Amino acid sequence: MAVAVLAVLGALALAGPAGAAELLTWETTSRYVDPLKEPFNEPPPGAPARPNALRVNVLLPDGYDGRKRFPVVYLLGGHGETFDSWMHPQEGDLTETRSGLEAIFVMPEGARSWYTNWWRDGARSPGWERYHLDELIPMVERRLKVRPGRRWHAIAGLSMGGLGTMYYASQRPGYFGSAAAFSAVLSIGRPEWPQAFNSQGSEKTYEDVYGNEAFYTRGHDPTAMIGNLRHTRLYLSQGDGTPAPSEVTDIGSQVSETYLRTHYEDFRSAAEKLDLDVDAHMHQGIHRWPYWRADLKDAITRWGLFEPVTERPSAFSFETVQRRSKAFRYAFRFKEEPSALATFKIDGRTLSATGSGRVRVTTPCGRRYVRTLPFERTVNCRSLQTR
Repeated sequence: MAVAVLAVLGALALAGPAGAAELLTWETTSRYVDPLKEPFNEPPPGAPARPNALRVNVLLPDGYDGRKRFPVVYLLGGHGETFDSWMHPQEGDLTETRSGLEAIFVMPEGARSWYTNWWRDGARSPGWERYHLDELIPMVERRLKVRPGRRWHAIAGLSMGGLGTMYYASQRPGYFGSAAAFSAVLSIGRPEWPQAFNSQGSEKTYEDVYGNEAFYTRGHDPTAMIGNLRHTRLYLSQGDGTPAPSEVTDIGSQVSETYLRTHYEDFRSAAEKLDLDVDAHMHQGIHRWPYWRADLKDAITRWGLFEPVTERPSAFSFETVQRRSKAFRYAFRFKEEPSALATFKIDGRTLSATGSGRVRVTTPCGRRYVRTLPFERTVNCRSLQTR
């Protein structure tokens, strides 16, 4: 990583006795994202104006002393949110919403990123997924006491952040054991999605982010990539687009939620075809924070973010368009940016791959092979057993 934390802007103890939850704000830099060149959102209600920066809110649990290890939850914001939206009392209100869960909550800036390395004529810049996956997560692991094991690593998000949730979980299946998405964009391969994307009135276009490359869109589509999530616990919640009788609403929040039902159904259908277990439920609601707070609270209190999962499956399939990626202690690094979707399959001791390009594979026992796709070979590691 180019630079770790530049400054701890705030270390504010929340209401409570010594040892109570503590909120930290980090300001980071990245080799892949220049915040001065990217569109950001306005701060939450009542917050002062501020320059763009890659800030991260970290809520430490009660009793965090730098010695005991805790589970971690990454919370991602939507297209209109900021790094501090989940903590804001009028928005995520995480101090109350977390329901006493003893976990580290990491809330990074997502701006209007779509949690994607933007295609931009093949430049793949800004590299938001590289920042979050390759820089931020390792930094959190170095600086904080995080419990090892994918069971203890969860990710959740709303709307655009729900897209980031399922996409990031699909690209780091060996790290995240549970993923929860609320009112999420989940099916970007739908034919109407480019027009819906461009109707949001921001500085970028669908072509900037995904280009006209079908493989690149598919490689970022949670519904198309759902096979990567076979060993991940999945939670979905979706409003039906109906406001409560006494709710002051607007047509935009109703239309958005109604439309995203199609994404919800696409994802559920794809999961059913693969016989994946998804805790999915539709409820009354529109595209607003009160429903997302209730969704997160339900995921924490009823579903549970840290239930047992298979740590090291002996067989799995993994698809990616990333130059660098990881899956269940395997690491894949292409010599150049992939120009096609790459699929890696592990079945016992057999590793096979389809796609194109030259890749370096690092196995769980540290052995490295450089191969040109497609290929098949035997992996000689005694440690490849299911746990």
